[in-house]
Amino acid sequence: FVDTNLNLYVTDCFNNRVQLFQSQQLNGITVAGTGASGTISLSCPSGIVLDAEGYLFVTDCGNHRVVGSGPNGYRCLVGCSSVIGLASNQLYYPTTMYFDNHGNMIVADDWNHRIQKFLITNISSDFVTNQPNLCPSTTWYTDAITFANSSTVGTSPFTVFVTTNNTIYVANKQNSQVLIWSEGSINPNRVISTGLNTTYSVFVTPNGDIYVDNGYSNHRVDKWTFNSNTNSSNTLYCSLNLNHQVVKKWLNDNVTTSTIVAGTGVAGSSANMLTYPTGIFVDIKFNLYVADCSNNRIQMFALGQTNGTTLVGNNAPGTPTLNCPYGVILDANGYLFIVDDHNHRILGLGPYGYRCLFGCTSVPGSALNQLNYPTAISFDSYGNLYVSDSSNSRIVKLLLASNSCNLSYNQPTICSNAIWSPNGVTFASSGTIGTIPNGIFIDGINNVYVINQVNNTILKWSQWNSSASILTYINVSNPHSVFVSITGDIYVDNGYLYGRIDKYFFNTSNFITVMNVNGSCIGLFIDINNNLYCSIQNQHQVTKLLLNNGTTIPSIVVGNGSAGSTSNMLNSPQGIYVDTNLNLYISDAGNNRIQMV
Repeated sequence: FVDTNLNLYVTDCFNNRVQLFQSQQLNGITVAGTGASGTISLSCPSGIVLDAEGYLFVTDCGNHRVVGSGPNGYRCLVGCSSVIGLASNQLYYPTTMYFDNHGNMIVADDWNHRIQKFLITNISSDFVTNQPNLCPSTTWYTDAITFANSSTVGTSPFTVFVTTNNTIYVANKQNSQVLIWSEGSINPNRVISTGLNTTYSVFVTPNGDIYVDNGYSNHRVDKWTFNSNTNSSNTLYCSLNLNHQVVKKWLNDNVTTSTIVAGTGVAGSSANMLTYPTGIFVDIKFNLYVADCSNNRIQMFALGQTNGTTLVGNNAPGTPTLNCPYGVILDANGYLFIVDDHNHRILGLGPYGYRCLFGCTSVPGSALNQLNYPTAISFDSYGNLYVSDSSNSRIVKLLLASNSCNLSYNQPTICSNAIWSPNGVTFASSGTIGTIPNGIFIDGINNVYVINQVNNTILKWSQWNSSASILTYINVSNPHSVFVSITGDIYVDNGYLYGRIDKYFFNTSNFITVMNVNGSCIGLFIDINNNLYCSIQNQHQVTKLLLNNGTTIPSIVVGNGSAGSTSNMLNSPQGIYVDTNLNLYISDAGNNRIQMV
């Protein structure tokens, strides 16, 4: 194996060691096996790979196992009994191994005449739930998808929980069940019901252990163990709504009694009291966040403190008014997301303050842009939000619409030896996009926008969707180009008849004119400083305008209005691109060249 510093690692089989030959050196250093104290004993190592952190993973052929190093030294990963066999947990003179991009191990199990794949089951993380890294401009679509309705989840489901591997758990309290969907499943793959009665909540650890509320009549929390390697050093928290308290207990003993961490047992609004608390969340610093429903606030209790701080709601200046918040979670940056139950909406915090994300009319309803007394939310690993829409007796999924922090388009890192198939796949034909298609744009979450000039429409394909939707709220004439900003706003060329570029606000028919032009914009682009660029083919110019500066009159960047081939002239410019250094690239079509300004 050769790392990115050109160091060569060699499995030196008969010497029972791994040798490192640093770049341009002929003398090796023993880094594992015989002669490397504090490592591990090897028997004819035959394969080696390194992970991204530079840790070694060795196929220890003579010991019929795979071993790996880490910050705490070496450990056995597969075949740890060193006994040969055909069982799925055994190897017989394995020779080589590789990782796939998920971290799964693929091993050539030589004398068993097979290739074995060992799935990674846990990646260490500070987070026990999904806490995606969301940008300030992150948006979700205003129409939800019904993930499960009352025929599956019963009436008034209270909780939805999504694990870090995107397995979804829903408590069906009507039927006293916990329903489990694996990622991508339409129907539940598993149902837990033994001994439960009116289950309200569920929590799943990264190890797969399931903790289920069974307190309605049985006065307890039950645990289903996934396997025998459970990490029992965690702490279980429980909000006792009718007792106006939050309690906790260590999970590394057999004691079932709990300790009070918030609330006095009496309803009240002082800093050390709660009134009908519901949803709770504990961050990596062990701060406890409580949706204090009847006090219309979110309380934060620092570790070891019994007096809470009001973060949102009553007596918290500069925050929105809440009406019985039911759920609270955090993203990776520590920003709060709140289920505002009696206002039938979801709120989110960001660096610019709070904003409504969904159900923003606060009017209850069953339409896909409405909620009716929602009770809980949970992120999946992609940033999509699952909501327990209780009085609609459904679980809905809010799809992430945009989460680009700087750019609204894709700039993949492409290796110098990358190749593409010489045979194209027809993504859309003339029956959909009309003749002579011009404008195309793909945003940061792979939504595809295409202009149909024949019908004066903008088509949109959501990621993984083979059918296009027509953005009927956009009204333009003979458009040539389209660009979507990081906030989801759509900029469309409308210069052919009306001499302008229009901006349609995210998911609405509301628009404004942002730039006046003297012809069609064949190319549109917004740079990192919020300058809008337009290439005007018949004027042989590129113009630009700083958005939101109070004017729609652009300035000329390049071109003098006449076709020409000198360095300050263009001839029928078309596509444009501005890099992060603000260099402007122009496809100067009539001059058969690419110009950089």
